[in-house]
Amino acid sequence: MTSLVSLPQELVDMIFNDLTPADLGKVRLLSQDHNARFKGLFRYLIFQNLRIDLRSSCVERLIQFGEKCELASQLQNITVRPRQGEELKALQITPLLTKAFMGLPDIRKIEIDVAYGTGGFGYWKPVIDAVIRSKSKTVEAVSGPRCGIQMSKFKFSALQMKGYQTTFANLKTLDLTLAVQCERADLAEQFWSFIEKIGNNVEDLTVRTTRTSRNTPTPNAHGGYLPKEFNLPKLKALKLVDVAVTPMDLKKLLKNVATEAIVISQCWMRNPKEDWFEVVKHLRYGNFDKIKELRLALSGHYGSDNYDLPNLVIESKGDWRNEGNNCKVTLRSGLSKQYVTHKNLWHEIGATFETDWFWDSLTNSKWTSLRTTRWKRLQTAYETHRSAMAKLGYGYASDIDTYKAAIVQEQYDRTVREIKAEVDSDCEEVE
Repeated sequence: MTSLVSLPQELVDMIFNDLTPADLGKVRLLSQDHNARFKGLFRYLIFQNLRIDLRSSCVERLIQFGEKCELASQLQNITVRPRQGEELKALQITPLLTKAFMGLPDIRKIEIDVAYGTGGFGYWKPVIDAVIRSKSKTVEAVSGPRCGIQMSKFKFSALQMKGYQTTFANLKTLDLTLAVQCERADLAEQFWSFIEKIGNNVEDLTVRTTRTSRNTPTPNAHGGYLPKEFNLPKLKALKLVDVAVTPMDLKKLLKNVATEAIVISQCWMRNPKEDWFEVVKHLRYGNFDKIKELRLALSGHYGSDNYDLPNLVIESKGDWRNEGNNCKVTLRSGLSKQYVTHKNLWHEIGATFETDWFWDSLTNSKWTSLRTTRWKRLQTAYETHRSAMAKLGYGYASDIDTYKAAIVQEQYDRTVREIKAEVDSDCEEVE
């Protein structure tokens, strides 16, 4: 009978892939041979990941661990997080973490875990500065903080940028959350310029925003938010959430035809109907034949003064060129349900160069139906009402014309009643 001890490493990895450290510890207790065979794997699982509070006592223990423990070389993934009321001040974080990181020769991933507030940069930069000062060259992934970093903060001197580029020369995964109200073209270009300078080897990029304003951003002089020249030559996976982009920007981001995963959700387009069609055409005719995951969640929230697209989700898994691989197309139906159909996206894009024909065919003409547009029309009515009331001074003026305000309110109430009273004109099955 074959023993676990005698199995090749590939099979051991498959068997133990889902075991917890506690379970693996029990395997070590089976015999001296099992202990000798799996001791290294056990230590790897135990010490590979570390979460550390930004308190002086915690960082001091990490420094001692790096100086005195032979297992320090196995620590690869570090998550740092503030401890409310006890955390280190910004000026204290960098020198202490620098000393700690100098004793950890194989740091692969840094995560800054700050979930709430507006001070994300106040933690992100001191931690990143500590990595730079420790002269570490092994970091392959940086993520956080979830609370967001103000886009205006990504302005660095030439000397600082040299430090970033040298330290993160091996960076493969970058995940950043931005705190924005409405993208200023110059600040957006500054941010994306930073991404390009440290992203020469980045394969997996995620950028999301915690947006606080629904004002429409204005592109820069060359019609986008990215620099005029931009390239991430090794990018294989792109995820954008609630980011202002143009088709030109996405073409710059998606220059690498070896891209395998594209996830774009709730992003801003000035002319959604035409712009998103231009994007999917670029994917089809730009030889993106390696795509295995494609998800476009198009939001009807934007451009409410000129109805373009409803809330629409396009999802494709596997080889999207394969004739038998139909993507899932989901639209909002009524107020709470969904209309779902399945189409071969590759074929649908190739069948026409007419924008409306494409959306008609992809959605079985549901994208303009009353059922699909109901939520959007309610939202448009609300935004029109809010704008009209604001012009009358509602909420901040003491001498508001109550008669005109009552008329505006009645118009809004009537519109909402009429929309909600609509009877669905079809009997399609919905999910």
